[in-house]
Amino acid sequence: MRPLLALVRKDITISRRSPLFLAITVLVPLVFVGLYGLLVKVSATSPVVVAQEGAGPHSDRMMQVLSEMSSVDGAFFEIRTADPEEARRLFDDGSVGAILTIPRDFDNRIDNARPVSLSLVVYNINSDATKNFQLRAEDAVRRFAEGMPGVRLAQVEETAVFREDMRITTYLGTGLLVFAVLYASMVNAGTLVAREWEERTAKPLVLSPVGDSSFVLGKWLAALIQTLISLTFVIIGLAWLLKYPVARLGWASILALLALFGYGAAFGALLGVLLRRSLPMIPICVVLAVTHFFVSGYESYLRGFAHDGGVEWLWRLTQWAPMAALTDGIRFEVSGIGTRTLDWAALGWTLLGATGVTVMAVVRMRRALSFSQGQ
Repeated sequence: MRPLLALVRKDITISRRSPLFLAITVLVPLVFVGLYGLLVKVSATSPVVVAQEGAGPHSDRMMQVLSEMSSVDGAFFEIRTADPEEARRLFDDGSVGAILTIPRDFDNRIDNARPVSLSLVVYNINSDATKNFQLRAEDAVRRFAEGMPGVRLAQVEETAVFREDMRITTYLGTGLLVFAVLYASMVNAGTLVAREWEERTAKPLVLSPVGDSSFVLGKWLAALIQTLISLTFVIIGLAWLLKYPVARLGWASILALLALFGYGAAFGALLGVLLRRSLPMIPICVVLAVTHFFVSGYESYLRGFAHDGGVEWLWRLTQWAPMAALTDGIRFEVSGIGTRTLDWAALGWTLLGATGVTVMAVVRMRRALSFSQGQ
Protein backbone atom coordinates (compact mmCIF):
# COMPACT_ATOMS: atom_id res chain seq x y z
CA MET A 1 0.00 0.00 0.00
CA ARG A 2 2.86 2.42 0.69
CA PRO A 3 4.14 2.58 -2.92
CA LEU A 4 0.57 2.60 -4.22
CA LEU A 5 -0.45 5.58 -2.08
CA ALA A 6 2.82 7.33 -2.84
CA LEU A 7 2.06 7.08 -6.56
CA VAL A 8 -1.44 8.42 -6.02
CA ARG A 9 -0.20 11.40 -3.99
CA LYS A 10 2.44 12.18 -6.60
CA ASP A 11 -0.02 12.00 -9.51
CA ILE A 12 -2.70 14.07 -7.78
CA THR A 13 -0.11 16.70 -6.83
CA ILE A 14 1.18 16.93 -10.40
CA SER A 15 -2.37 17.16 -11.79
CA ARG A 16 -3.21 19.88 -9.26
CA ARG A 17 -0.18 21.91 -10.28
CA SER A 18 -0.78 21.34 -14.00
CA PRO A 19 -4.55 20.81 -14.41
CA LEU A 20 -4.68 21.14 -18.22
CA PHE A 21 -5.51 17.52 -18.99
CA LEU A 22 -7.98 17.31 -16.11
CA ALA A 23 -9.73 20.41 -17.50
CA ILE A 24 -9.87 18.78 -20.94
CA THR A 25 -11.68 15.77 -19.48
CA VAL A 26 -14.33 18.20 -18.22
CA LEU A 27 -14.62 20.53 -21.21
CA VAL A 28 -14.93 17.94 -24.01
CA PRO A 29 -17.89 16.04 -22.44
CA LEU A 30 -19.54 19.35 -21.49
CA VAL A 31 -19.31 20.51 -25.11
CA PHE A 32 -21.12 17.32 -26.16
CA VAL A 33 -23.72 17.80 -23.41
CA GLY A 34 -24.33 21.40 -24.50
CA LEU A 35 -24.56 20.46 -28.17
CA TYR A 36 -27.04 17.64 -27.62
CA GLY A 37 -28.95 19.73 -25.09
CA LEU A 38 -29.50 22.31 -27.84
CA LEU A 39 -30.47 19.68 -30.42
CA VAL A 40 -32.92 17.99 -28.06
CA LYS A 41 -34.72 21.24 -27.32
CA VAL A 42 -34.92 22.12 -31.02
CA SER A 43 -36.31 18.71 -32.03
CA ALA A 44 -38.79 18.49 -29.13
CA THR A 45 -40.57 21.83 -29.62
CA SER A 46 -40.84 23.67 -32.93
CA PRO A 47 -41.59 27.42 -32.91
CA VAL A 48 -44.35 28.22 -35.41
CA VAL A 49 -46.91 30.91 -36.15
CA VAL A 50 -50.57 30.37 -37.01
CA ALA A 51 -52.51 32.70 -39.26
CA GLN A 52 -55.99 32.16 -37.82
CA GLU A 53 -58.16 33.78 -40.48
CA GLY A 54 -61.24 31.75 -39.58
CA ALA A 55 -63.42 32.78 -36.67
CA GLY A 56 -65.69 30.20 -35.10
CA PRO A 57 -65.83 27.18 -32.82
CA HIS A 58 -64.08 24.86 -35.28
CA SER A 59 -61.21 27.30 -35.85
CA ASP A 60 -60.84 27.77 -32.11
CA ARG A 61 -60.83 24.01 -31.60
CA MET A 62 -58.09 23.59 -34.20
CA MET A 63 -56.05 26.22 -32.37
CA GLN A 64 -56.60 24.32 -29.13
CA VAL A 65 -55.45 21.06 -30.73
CA LEU A 66 -52.29 22.72 -32.05
CA SER A 67 -51.44 24.29 -28.70
CA GLU A 68 -52.07 21.12 -26.65
CA MET A 69 -50.12 18.62 -28.78
CA SER A 70 -47.15 17.28 -26.83
CA SER A 71 -44.97 14.31 -25.96
CA VAL A 72 -43.04 13.35 -22.84
CA ASP A 73 -40.26 15.68 -24.04
CA GLY A 74 -42.45 18.79 -24.31
CA ALA A 75 -44.97 20.60 -26.48
CA PHE A 76 -44.88 19.93 -30.23
CA PHE A 77 -45.44 23.58 -31.17
CA GLU A 78 -44.50 26.88 -29.62
CA ILE A 79 -47.12 29.13 -31.19
CA ARG A 80 -45.66 32.63 -31.28
CA THR A 81 -48.83 34.33 -32.53
CA ALA A 82 -52.22 33.59 -34.09
CA ASP A 83 -52.67 37.03 -35.70
CA PRO A 84 -52.51 36.62 -39.51
CA GLU A 85 -50.53 39.80 -40.23
CA GLU A 86 -48.06 39.27 -37.39
CA ALA A 87 -47.70 35.59 -38.35
CA ARG A 88 -46.76 36.40 -41.94
CA ARG A 89 -44.31 39.08 -40.80
CA LEU A 90 -42.53 36.70 -38.39
CA PHE A 91 -42.30 34.00 -41.06
CA ASP A 92 -41.02 36.40 -43.72
CA ASP A 93 -38.23 37.75 -41.50
CA GLY A 94 -37.08 34.23 -40.54
CA SER A 95 -38.12 34.28 -36.87
CA VAL A 96 -39.93 30.94 -37.27
CA GLY A 97 -39.55 28.00 -39.62
CA ALA A 98 -43.20 27.37 -40.50
CA ILE A 99 -46.58 29.08 -40.78
CA LEU A 100 -49.93 27.30 -40.53
CA THR A 101 -52.97 29.02 -41.99
CA ILE A 102 -56.55 28.30 -40.86
CA PRO A 103 -58.55 29.62 -43.83
CA ARG A 104 -61.39 32.11 -43.50
CA ASP A 105 -64.04 29.58 -44.64
CA PHE A 106 -62.79 26.82 -42.30
CA ASP A 107 -65.91 26.69 -40.11
CA ASN A 108 -68.32 27.08 -43.01
CA ARG A 109 -66.81 24.16 -44.92
CA ILE A 110 -66.89 21.87 -41.90
CA ASP A 111 -70.51 22.75 -41.11
CA ASN A 112 -71.45 21.94 -44.69
CA ALA A 113 -69.37 18.71 -44.79
CA ARG A 114 -67.16 20.11 -47.53
CA PRO A 115 -63.44 19.30 -47.90
CA VAL A 116 -61.18 21.64 -45.96
CA SER A 117 -57.43 21.84 -45.55
CA LEU A 118 -54.77 23.71 -43.61
CA SER A 119 -52.01 25.53 -45.43
CA LEU A 120 -48.50 24.73 -44.19
CA VAL A 121 -45.57 26.76 -45.51
CA VAL A 122 -42.15 25.56 -44.34
CA TYR A 123 -38.71 27.14 -44.58
CA ASN A 124 -37.18 23.82 -45.60
CA ILE A 125 -33.49 24.50 -45.15
CA ASN A 126 -33.38 21.48 -42.79
CA SER A 127 -35.03 18.25 -43.95
CA ASP A 128 -35.37 16.89 -40.40
CA ALA A 129 -37.14 20.04 -39.18
CA THR A 130 -39.36 19.97 -42.26
CA LYS A 131 -40.33 16.37 -41.51
CA ASN A 132 -41.30 17.36 -37.94
CA PHE A 133 -43.51 20.19 -39.17
CA GLN A 134 -45.26 17.95 -41.71
CA LEU A 135 -45.86 14.99 -39.39
CA ARG A 136 -47.09 17.17 -36.55
CA ALA A 137 -49.43 19.14 -38.80
CA GLU A 138 -50.91 15.88 -40.14
CA ASP A 139 -51.27 14.60 -36.59
CA ALA A 140 -53.11 17.79 -35.65
CA VAL A 141 -55.63 17.23 -38.46
CA ARG A 142 -56.22 13.63 -37.30
CA ARG A 143 -56.76 14.73 -33.72
CA PHE A 144 -59.13 17.47 -34.81
CA ALA A 145 -61.19 15.00 -36.85
CA GLU A 146 -61.64 12.57 -33.94
CA GLY A 147 -65.29 12.51 -32.96
CA MET A 148 -66.39 14.63 -35.91
CA PRO A 149 -69.57 13.21 -37.48
CA GLY A 150 -69.22 12.01 -41.04
CA VAL A 151 -65.42 12.13 -40.99
CA ARG A 152 -63.55 8.86 -41.38
CA LEU A 153 -59.81 8.64 -41.19
CA ALA A 154 -57.47 5.66 -41.29
CA GLN A 155 -56.05 4.98 -37.86
CA VAL A 156 -52.90 3.25 -36.64
CA GLU A 157 -53.22 0.96 -33.66
CA GLU A 158 -50.03 1.29 -31.64
CA THR A 159 -48.76 -1.17 -29.06
CA ALA A 160 -45.72 -0.09 -27.01
CA VAL A 161 -43.17 -2.42 -25.45
CA PHE A 162 -42.85 -0.23 -22.37
CA ARG A 163 -45.66 1.33 -20.38
CA GLU A 164 -44.51 4.84 -21.28
CA ASP A 165 -42.05 6.55 -23.59
CA MET A 166 -38.52 7.21 -22.45
CA ARG A 167 -37.60 10.87 -22.56
CA ILE A 168 -35.06 11.73 -25.23
CA THR A 169 -33.09 13.62 -22.57
CA THR A 170 -32.82 10.42 -20.52
CA TYR A 171 -31.82 8.34 -23.54
CA LEU A 172 -29.17 10.76 -24.81
CA GLY A 173 -28.10 11.87 -21.34
CA THR A 174 -27.17 8.32 -20.40
CA GLY A 175 -25.13 7.93 -23.57
CA LEU A 176 -23.34 11.20 -22.81
CA LEU A 177 -22.68 10.07 -19.23
CA VAL A 178 -21.09 6.86 -20.54
CA PHE A 179 -19.06 8.90 -23.03
CA ALA A 180 -17.83 11.15 -20.22
CA VAL A 181 -16.76 8.16 -18.10
CA LEU A 182 -14.91 6.48 -20.95
CA TYR A 183 -13.22 9.66 -22.19
CA ALA A 184 -12.18 10.92 -18.75
CA SER A 185 -10.84 7.52 -17.67
CA MET A 186 -8.87 7.09 -20.90
CA VAL A 187 -7.29 10.55 -20.74
CA ASN A 188 -6.61 10.51 -17.00
CA ALA A 189 -5.08 7.03 -16.90
CA GLY A 190 -3.19 7.54 -20.16
CA THR A 191 -1.64 10.87 -19.23
CA LEU A 192 -0.65 9.62 -15.77
CA VAL A 193 1.23 6.72 -17.38
CA ALA A 194 2.74 8.79 -20.21
CA ARG A 195 4.01 11.42 -17.77
CA GLU A 196 6.36 8.87 -16.24
CA TRP A 197 8.27 8.85 -19.53
CA GLU A 198 7.97 12.60 -20.04
CA GLU A 199 9.29 13.33 -16.55
CA ARG A 200 12.01 10.65 -16.72
CA THR A 201 10.60 8.64 -13.82
CA ALA A 202 9.53 5.57 -15.81
CA LYS A 203 12.74 3.60 -15.37
CA PRO A 204 12.74 3.34 -11.55
CA LEU A 205 9.01 2.62 -11.53
CA VAL A 206 9.11 -0.09 -14.19
CA LEU A 207 12.17 -1.75 -12.67
CA SER A 208 10.97 -1.34 -9.08
CA PRO A 209 10.89 -4.57 -7.02
CA VAL A 210 7.42 -3.75 -5.64
CA GLY A 211 5.90 -5.27 -8.77
CA ASP A 212 3.43 -4.22 -11.41
CA SER A 213 0.34 -4.31 -9.18
CA SER A 214 1.29 -1.20 -7.20
CA PHE A 215 2.07 0.70 -10.39
CA VAL A 216 -1.18 -0.30 -12.12
CA LEU A 217 -3.44 0.11 -9.09
CA GLY A 218 -1.81 3.41 -8.18
CA LYS A 219 -2.44 4.82 -11.64
CA TRP A 220 -6.02 3.51 -11.64
CA LEU A 221 -6.80 4.98 -8.23
CA ALA A 222 -5.39 8.39 -9.16
CA ALA A 223 -7.29 8.24 -12.47
CA LEU A 224 -10.48 7.32 -10.60
CA ILE A 225 -10.15 10.35 -8.32
CA GLN A 226 -9.63 12.67 -11.29
CA THR A 227 -12.46 11.02 -13.25
CA LEU A 228 -14.84 11.57 -10.33
CA ILE A 229 -13.91 15.26 -10.37
CA SER A 230 -14.63 15.41 -14.10
CA LEU A 231 -17.92 13.52 -13.71
CA THR A 232 -19.10 15.92 -11.03
CA PHE A 233 -19.06 18.79 -13.52
CA VAL A 234 -20.56 16.64 -16.29
CA ILE A 235 -23.42 15.47 -14.06
CA ILE A 236 -24.16 19.08 -13.09
CA GLY A 237 -24.27 19.94 -16.79
CA LEU A 238 -26.59 17.00 -17.55
CA ALA A 239 -28.94 17.95 -14.72
CA TRP A 240 -28.98 21.61 -15.75
CA LEU A 241 -29.11 21.39 -19.55
CA LEU A 242 -30.98 18.10 -20.06
CA LYS A 243 -32.88 17.79 -16.75
CA TYR A 244 -31.27 14.38 -16.38
CA PRO A 245 -32.65 12.44 -13.35
CA VAL A 246 -29.30 12.16 -11.57
CA ALA A 247 -30.95 11.30 -8.25
CA ARG A 248 -32.22 8.02 -9.74
CA LEU A 249 -28.73 6.64 -10.37
CA GLY A 250 -28.74 3.57 -8.13
CA TRP A 251 -26.33 0.79 -7.25
CA ALA A 252 -26.79 -0.95 -10.60
CA SER A 253 -25.82 2.20 -12.48
CA ILE A 254 -22.85 2.82 -10.18
CA LEU A 255 -21.52 -0.71 -10.75
CA ALA A 256 -21.94 -0.30 -14.50
CA LEU A 257 -20.13 3.06 -14.46
CA LEU A 258 -17.28 1.59 -12.41
CA ALA A 259 -16.91 -1.24 -14.92
CA LEU A 260 -16.88 1.29 -17.76
CA PHE A 261 -14.26 3.32 -15.90
CA GLY A 262 -12.04 0.22 -15.64
CA TYR A 263 -12.53 -0.45 -19.34
CA GLY A 264 -11.59 3.11 -20.29
CA ALA A 265 -8.66 3.25 -17.85
CA ALA A 266 -7.26 0.06 -19.35
CA PHE A 267 -7.29 1.58 -22.84
CA GLY A 268 -5.73 4.76 -21.46
CA ALA A 269 -2.92 2.83 -19.79
CA LEU A 270 -2.20 0.94 -23.01
CA LEU A 271 -2.09 4.20 -24.97
CA GLY A 272 0.19 5.74 -22.37
CA VAL A 273 2.65 2.85 -22.67
CA LEU A 274 2.52 2.88 -26.46
CA LEU A 275 2.71 6.65 -27.03
CA ARG A 276 4.73 7.77 -23.99
CA ARG A 277 3.51 11.30 -24.77
CA SER A 278 0.50 13.03 -23.27
CA LEU A 279 -0.46 15.41 -26.04
CA PRO A 280 -1.10 12.92 -28.90
CA MET A 281 -3.37 10.99 -26.57
CA ILE A 282 -6.16 13.60 -26.59
CA PRO A 283 -7.35 13.20 -30.22
CA ILE A 284 -6.96 9.42 -30.04
CA CYS A 285 -9.06 9.25 -26.88
CA VAL A 286 -11.69 11.48 -28.50
CA VAL A 287 -11.94 9.09 -31.45
CA LEU A 288 -12.13 6.01 -29.21
CA ALA A 289 -14.70 7.56 -26.85
CA VAL A 290 -16.90 8.84 -29.68
CA THR A 291 -16.78 5.42 -31.37
CA HIS A 292 -17.83 3.75 -28.13
CA PHE A 293 -20.55 6.39 -27.72
CA PHE A 294 -22.04 5.42 -31.08
CA VAL A 295 -21.72 1.72 -30.39
CA SER A 296 -22.97 1.73 -26.80
CA GLY A 297 -25.11 4.85 -26.47
CA TYR A 298 -26.69 5.66 -29.83
CA GLU A 299 -28.23 2.39 -30.99
CA SER A 300 -31.78 3.61 -31.69
CA TYR A 301 -30.47 6.40 -33.92
CA LEU A 302 -28.05 4.19 -35.82
CA ARG A 303 -30.88 1.72 -36.44
CA GLY A 304 -32.66 4.28 -38.59
CA PHE A 305 -29.62 4.68 -40.85
CA ALA A 306 -28.43 1.07 -40.86
CA HIS A 307 -29.44 0.36 -44.45
CA ASP A 308 -26.04 -0.28 -45.99
CA GLY A 309 -22.35 0.41 -45.75
CA GLY A 310 -20.34 1.27 -42.66
CA VAL A 311 -23.30 2.51 -40.62
CA GLU A 312 -24.96 -0.88 -40.82
CA TRP A 313 -21.85 -2.61 -39.51
CA LEU A 314 -21.49 0.00 -36.77
CA TRP A 315 -25.09 -0.65 -35.76
CA ARG A 316 -24.48 -4.42 -35.74
CA LEU A 317 -21.67 -3.87 -33.24
CA THR A 318 -24.26 -2.61 -30.77
CA GLN A 319 -25.89 -6.04 -30.77
CA TRP A 320 -22.98 -7.72 -29.01
CA ALA A 321 -20.92 -4.94 -27.41
CA PRO A 322 -21.30 -5.42 -23.62
CA MET A 323 -21.02 -1.64 -23.04
CA ALA A 324 -24.31 -1.20 -24.91
CA ALA A 325 -26.13 -3.50 -22.48
CA LEU A 326 -24.66 -1.64 -19.51
CA THR A 327 -25.76 1.69 -20.99
CA ASP A 328 -29.31 0.41 -21.48
CA GLY A 329 -29.32 -0.85 -17.89
CA ILE A 330 -28.52 2.65 -16.66
CA ARG A 331 -31.28 4.06 -18.87
CA PHE A 332 -33.88 1.66 -17.47
CA GLU A 333 -32.89 2.41 -13.89
CA VAL A 334 -32.95 6.21 -14.13
CA SER A 335 -36.16 6.26 -16.18
CA GLY A 336 -38.02 3.66 -14.12
CA ILE A 337 -39.22 2.02 -17.36
CA GLY A 338 -39.08 -1.74 -17.65
CA THR A 339 -37.70 -4.24 -15.19
CA ARG A 340 -34.22 -4.88 -16.58
CA THR A 341 -31.37 -3.02 -14.86
CA LEU A 342 -27.91 -4.52 -14.45
CA ASP A 343 -26.80 -7.08 -17.02
CA TRP A 344 -24.34 -9.22 -15.08
CA ALA A 345 -23.06 -10.96 -18.18
CA ALA A 346 -22.31 -7.62 -19.83
CA LEU A 347 -20.63 -6.45 -16.63
CA GLY A 348 -18.43 -9.55 -16.61
CA TRP A 349 -17.47 -9.22 -20.27
CA THR A 350 -16.61 -5.53 -19.79
CA LEU A 351 -14.38 -6.30 -16.81
CA LEU A 352 -12.82 -9.19 -18.72
CA GLY A 353 -12.05 -6.84 -21.61
CA ALA A 354 -10.55 -4.33 -19.17
CA THR A 355 -8.37 -7.06 -17.67
CA GLY A 356 -7.17 -8.21 -21.08
CA VAL A 357 -6.23 -4.69 -22.20
CA THR A 358 -4.47 -4.06 -18.87
CA VAL A 359 -2.41 -7.23 -19.31
CA MET A 360 -1.46 -6.03 -22.78
CA ALA A 361 -0.33 -2.70 -21.31
CA VAL A 362 1.82 -4.40 -18.65
CA VAL A 363 3.38 -6.80 -21.16
CA ARG A 364 4.16 -3.93 -23.51
CA MET A 365 5.67 -1.95 -20.64
CA ARG A 366 7.89 -4.85 -19.59
CA ARG A 367 9.00 -5.73 -23.11
CA ALA A 368 9.77 -2.19 -24.21
CA LEU A 369 12.48 -1.49 -21.67
CA SER A 370 14.17 1.09 -23.88
CA PHE A 371 14.27 4.50 -22.23
CA SER A 372 14.93 7.71 -24.11
CA GLN A 373 15.74 11.22 -22.85
CA GLY A 374 18.63 10.05 -20.73
CA GLN A 375 16.72 7.15 -19.17
